[in-house]
Amino acid sequence: MITTRSRYGLRLLIELAEKGDTQPIDLGGIAERQGIPEQYLSKLVIPLKAAGIVKASRGAKGGYSLARPASEIDLYTVVEVLEGRSSLLECTADPGLCARSGECKTLPVWIGLDKTIRNYLQGMTVADAAHNSPEYSI
Repeated sequence: MITTRSRYGLRLLIELAEKGDTQPIDLGGIAERQGIPEQYLSKLVIPLKAAGIVKASRGAKGGYSLARPASEIDLYTVVEVLEGRSSLLECTADPGLCARSGECKTLPVWIGLDKTIRNYLQGMTVADAAHNSPEYSI
């Protein structure tokens, strides 16, 4: 399941990709433009920083920027960092957690859906999302 953490985190990363090339951006400005509480954003940057996706700069012109090019940050990694897991259901991540997994007729459906989502997110980068790449349009 994609939660607010991933939705807001991706909005943060897209803004950094669009505006953060020249100098770091302060969270307050991002929060205001995106309509996201600054306190919430400050919690999201912690795991993103630990994963090497964003970096912080201190000082009067400090703020946050991407730690590497947006074209090198796939969305699957972002979701994993922010969600702490990568599967929709516990049984697809670890079939041993479900007593019915051995005879479950729906397990292959959920595993296939997980694989499709993973492949899609691994194939899309923050740069793609920031530029609304037509390859990914609905």
